[in-house]
Amino acid sequence: MLYLYIWLFPILAGILAWRFKNKSLNSALVFAHSILHLFAGIAFVLPSSGLPEFLGIDGLSIWFFIISAILYFAVGLYSLQLKGSLSNRQSSIYAICMMAFVASMDGANLSRDLGLIWVFVETTTLASALLISFEHHKQSLEAAWKYLFICSIGIAMAFVGILLLVIAMPTASSLAIDTILTLAETITPFWLKVSFVFMLIGFGTKVGLAPLHFWLPDAHSEAPAAVSALLSGALLNTALLPLIRMQEVMNACHLGGLASQLFITMGLISMFVAAVFMLKIKNYKRMLAYSSIENMGIVMIAFALGEYAGKAGLIHVMGHSMIKAAFFLTAGNVYGIFGKKDYDQCSGLLAKNPISGWLWLISFMFIIGMPPSPLFLSEFYIAFALIASGNIIVLIAFFILLAIIAYGLGCASLAITMGAGKARTKLPFSRYLPQIALLCCAVVLPLLLLYLVY
Repeated sequence: MLYLYIWLFPILAGILAWRFKNKSLNSALVFAHSILHLFAGIAFVLPSSGLPEFLGIDGLSIWFFIISAILYFAVGLYSLQLKGSLSNRQSSIYAICMMAFVASMDGANLSRDLGLIWVFVETTTLASALLISFEHHKQSLEAAWKYLFICSIGIAMAFVGILLLVIAMPTASSLAIDTILTLAETITPFWLKVSFVFMLIGFGTKVGLAPLHFWLPDAHSEAPAAVSALLSGALLNTALLPLIRMQEVMNACHLGGLASQLFITMGLISMFVAAVFMLKIKNYKRMLAYSSIENMGIVMIAFALGEYAGKAGLIHVMGHSMIKAAFFLTAGNVYGIFGKKDYDQCSGLLAKNPISGWLWLISFMFIIGMPPSPLFLSEFYIAFALIASGNIIVLIAFFILLAIIAYGLGCASLAITMGAGKARTKLPFSRYLPQIALLCCAVVLPLLLLYLVY
């Protein structure tokens, strides 16, 4: 029943979009789909609705669904003014792929069965590949093929991990998380360890964790801004969720220490890779992609530490998603104004388009964790947890890498926003409103929803 609700509207709307091939209709269908998502997210949070209990959805599923719902609504609003640059056929393909992409993420986020999660994560790859290559130039096509190739290998390894998990359950086999947890005492530790490693590599590829991240900078930098916002703000979270589910299984089988060590290792490697490349590259969308790799590394460290650091990880996931989506949408404004992707060719944004300039600067300050950004709070608790657990070396590396990344992104942000602008450029207000709403939500929602959901 749940999956019927998820796919009913996209299937019917996709048929309409392909049949009529009308740009206004396609925009309306995507926007209507995003509104339905937003209402569903609100209904999940309201205690009086009873929907989570009826559909068998837990707090983690609600958390990740709400994030994607808010981002999808913002992207739908941002995309309303983009239909004029597309042909009728392109507009239909964009609408169909966008709705299928979001529905696939919904399926993975709301499912508590590892087999179904694997199927839906694979479906996101197929739907989003066409969105990445949407502009049909050489770089975007290369990025889409790299994305398909690398993520398909990763998903294949995750499938091997799922098969090994079945082997690890000699008495009864199930991929439902609740059933696996009840069988924890009967699971064979050796096969569970091997299964976890394969799933960490497989789903970690989709999360963009280093050194499995090679698809992510190309895909995020070459996709349209609205697609990049969903890739970074929603898709990475969707691929992260099965890893959190598997960590629950490892904890139940008294193997949580191994899971935490692997999470911390991959988290630090991701931050290190992001720091190195942040100082070298000039493409501002590519820099934002490496910032996503860094933040997913931070999230891995948070969940490795558990307890209140795990709650901080949830705050970081939501804060990063909204801030990074606002950042990518603003990057779309920058590209629309200057027509360049290297930040040293885009100076004077504050003079040329003041609202976009301020949105860029505020997004930068928020993403590096300056108050009132929720990332300040999450990183503070992560640092406190590292001290409490005696991981002083990890703490030192954590702050050094954060400083390097903030410096690299700060240099780019100042280069883009400062300087003299030749003439002012006006954009529709719908090209600013989603970012403003996302940044406001980033400040208020994480703590409010943490109280309501948990």
